[in-house]
Amino acid sequence: MAAAAVLAPLKPADRIWAVGAIRGNHAALLSLHRQLAQKVRPGDRIVYLGSYWGDGDGETVRAAINEVLLFRRYFIAQDGVDLADIVFLRGAAEEMLGKMQQLQFAPNPGEVFDWMLSRGAAGIVRAYGSDPAHVQSVMRQGAHAIAQWTSQLSDAFRKNSGHSALMADLKHAAYSTDGKLIFVHAGLDASRPLNAQTDTFWWGGSMFESITDRYYDCARIVRGASNGTPGLIEREFTLSVDGGSGRGGPLIAVAINGDGVLIDQIEAES
Repeated sequence: MAAAAVLAPLKPADRIWAVGAIRGNHAALLSLHRQLAQKVRPGDRIVYLGSYWGDGDGETVRAAINEVLLFRRYFIAQDGVDLADIVFLRGAAEEMLGKMQQLQFAPNPGEVFDWMLSRGAAGIVRAYGSDPAHVQSVMRQGAHAIAQWTSQLSDAFRKNSGHSALMADLKHAAYSTDGKLIFVHAGLDASRPLNAQTDTFWWGGSMFESITDRYYDCARIVRGASNGTPGLIEREFTLSVDGGSGRGGPLIAVAINGDGVLIDQIEAES
């Protein structure tokens, strides 16, 4: 896929809001959006850093996705706001949702599905009408049964208005066009340029945490998901904004200026 299709350019701004991993936490997202609506204004940019889907019950996960879509409409409806002023990154949850719809092609579909469950994918399964334990049994019934289930999953997914459109619009990373800021979901391989990353954006958290030097001309790299200790973690060249939403912690959004300096913060509990 061409880099232009998966990397989102952002015009420099005095204030860019970055929203950490949501992981299906509808209550926290609703609270955060109420606060953000009082602060955001035309001229700002908003970057959602991935993992909108998450664990929990299916109704809550679906409600979180619908809330993301509603706030997008609210923001772009304001005078002076351009469609390119709001960006949604692809996170680990979205990677799993995409792969889940192709499990019949996996060499070991049962192992892959169990691996997904261990990383919080049960709520995705519930959101579209299946029980994780039942799907585990399907994974042992062969390619035909698995293909039938993935087809049912895809159909249920498409029937939820806006969900498939959101998935189709997700970007792998975002960057300010002046080169000062980069936004990723979980990780970044500092030895490779932005357009040559592989799956590090979703699974390379340890690489992100090892960044101690400037990445090209970038002043700060911002990420939304951590597999380690959650919280707002600010280092010289990086900023991690995963409060642990969906895992017992708050949902965090931060505002940074064009040089990557933290200038505002919102936290919302579930």
